[in-house]
Amino acid sequence: MKKLVLVMFITLLSLLSLSSNAQITERTIITSGEGKVSVAPDMAELNMQLQTINKDGNKAKTELDAQLNRLLVALVPIGITSTDIIASTLQLNPQYEYQNKRPQFVGYRASRNVTVTLSRLGQLNQVMETALAVGIDQLGRVNFKIADESHYKKQAQQQAIDQSKNLAKHLAESYDAALGPIVQITYQDSDIHYPRPMNELRQSSSMRGDTEPGVYLHDNITFTDRISVIFELIIEQ
Repeated sequence: MKKLVLVMFITLLSLLSLSSNAQITERTIITSGEGKVSVAPDMAELNMQLQTINKDGNKAKTELDAQLNRLLVALVPIGITSTDIIASTLQLNPQYEYQNKRPQFVGYRASRNVTVTLSRLGQLNQVMETALAVGIDQLGRVNFKIADESHYKKQAQQQAIDQSKNLAKHLAESYDAALGPIVQITYQDSDIHYPRPMNELRQSSSMRGDTEPGVYLHDNITFTDRISVIFELIIEQ
């Protein structure tokens, strides 16, 4: 009999403990925070294409190699070295033109895509003018970037954390409560919005003349971070 009473007593204490824990768990507050940092780009990637056509495939390749070498030499005084340049594998394809509905061999088209990374955005106009001067007339799109992405990612994340904490504290105090321990943190997502790339540029008379250098307007790079958190609420009885 005594054992039965003891078991019932222990069971009752367990149920009371579970009920108490359930009440504590239910007393929570959920808030979300968003951080957003907008920064002007300080770097750029300029894409261009080198190409030449010759009926002799070896000569087409040789001409293309010479074009690339002229570009590399011309960019050195600007501060651009081979480590800042990516040149894809050479493509060599036969080219035909249709005459009287029959294909006529024109020659071999040799081409290479080249990407130049500019560590300083102010170099952009000078690099473009230099490329045009050595005979590269197909300048592709320009991608704008930022050097220290991790720094601004952390800034946006900290803003999201601070916003979720401050909002939770404000709401809790408004309802005569206080924040307890963190129950759960949900990292929602992060995002980097880059400026729209500049469209393809080709050599024109205005770019070759004695005109003022062009001004390139661009949007900022925006870093966004989102986080959600659940706090326990402490309510004085």
